[in-house]
Amino acid sequence: MGVKLLASLLALILAVPLPAVAQIRIGRAAPPALPGSSIGASFTAFSPAPALSPALSAPIAQTPGFGPVPAPQAAAVPAASPARAAGSSHLPLTDRLSALFESLDAKYVLPAGSPAALVRGRVRAQLLFAARDYADPEPDLLETVAIEADKALVKIQRRLDKGAIDPSAKVRLAESDPPLPSSARRARIGVYPVAADPFQWGHLLIALRAVGELEVDKIVFVLAGDDVRKPKMTPVETRHPMGREVLDIFAPFFEYSPIAVGTTFDGETNIFRILALNPEQRVEAWYMVGDDHYRLVDLKGNPDTLPKLENYARALGHNTALHELKVAFIRREAPAAAVPTALEVRFLKHVGFEASSTQVRNGQHTLMPHAAFDHARKKGLYGVPPAPIKE
Repeated sequence: MGVKLLASLLALILAVPLPAVAQIRIGRAAPPALPGSSIGASFTAFSPAPALSPALSAPIAQTPGFGPVPAPQAAAVPAASPARAAGSSHLPLTDRLSALFESLDAKYVLPAGSPAALVRGRVRAQLLFAARDYADPEPDLLETVAIEADKALVKIQRRLDKGAIDPSAKVRLAESDPPLPSSARRARIGVYPVAADPFQWGHLLIALRAVGELEVDKIVFVLAGDDVRKPKMTPVETRHPMGREVLDIFAPFFEYSPIAVGTTFDGETNIFRILALNPEQRVEAWYMVGDDHYRLVDLKGNPDTLPKLENYARALGHNTALHELKVAFIRREAPAAAVPTALEVRFLKHVGFEASSTQVRNGQHTLMPHAAFDHARKKGLYGVPPAPIKE
C-alpha cells in the first residue's frame, strides 16, 4: 500500500509544470521590487526595477516630438502561463497585475517602442505603484484601467499605422507659445475642459478612447483657473502642476493648455480662445463634455453647450473654413430627446465604471493616478496620508 502511495505522489509531482514547481520552491509572497516613491515628483527620472515586466523596465530616453519616454524594447513580453494565471486573485496585487499585463500583451499587441506602447508602460507603472502605496487599493478597478487602456491604445495604434493621426501636429495652446507657420494639413484636436481636482481614471480613459474614436491627433486638456465661486477648489499653483504630471504619462497623445489660468471663462469660451491663437492654422476641434450638457438650456435656464457654441461662433465671426468645430458628448445616460443643432455631434461611450473627482476627494483614492496621489500626499490633499519618513 505504501508503494502505491509513493508512486501516486511521484506522479503528482511530475505532473506539475516546471515553472510552477520553481514558484512553489522559491515562494511568491514578496511583491516585485519597485522604485522609490517620487514618481510624481520626477517622472522623467523614472526607471522601474528589473523585477518588473520588461515593458516597464526600460530607462527614460528623449524621443523627438514625444517628450520623455522609455526606450524601445527588444522583444514583447510572453503570454502568461496557465500555472501563473491560475488562482491569480490570491497572489499579491502587484503579482496579480503583472500576470494580467502579460496576458494583455498577447491579446493587444503593440509595436515595441511605439508611442502607444510607451504610454501603456507608463500607465502600468502607475497601477503597480498604486498597488504598492495605496492604503486600500481596489484590485478590480486597477485591472479594469489596464484593460481599457490597452483597448484604447490598440485602436490608436491602428490610426497611427494608417497615418490617420499625427500626435506631433502643433497648435498654439497659450499666449506664450511662438507663432506657427501655416500648414497644409488640418490639425485635429479634442478640447477637454476639466477642473482636475484631481484627475481621475475616468477622465483619462475617456480621453484616450477619444483619440482613436474621433481620430484626433491629440487631446488638449484645459484645466480650470481659480474661481472665487468655488473656494474649496485646490489652487492653480498646486492643481495645475499636479495635472501636468498626470498628462505627461500620456504624451504625445495628451497636452496641457494654461489658457484658463487667471480667468473664470467656461469651456465653451476657452475653445474659441484656443482657435483664436491659431489664425493661420487649419484646425478641426472637438469640444468634449458630459452628456448632462446635451440640452438646449441648463438648470438655470441659460443656453447649454450646443446653443452656447453656436451663439459664440456667430458673435465672434467664426471662420468655419479655417476652424471646424464639432462636439463629442461623453455618454452617461441616454438623452431624453435630440437637441437641434447645425454642429456635428458624436457620443463617446461611458468609461464603464463610476468615476468622479468628488469620489477621490471623499477617499476613493484608487480612482486617482499615482502621479496625482504622490502630489496629494506631499501637499496634504484629498485625505491622502503623508508619505512615510525615510530613516
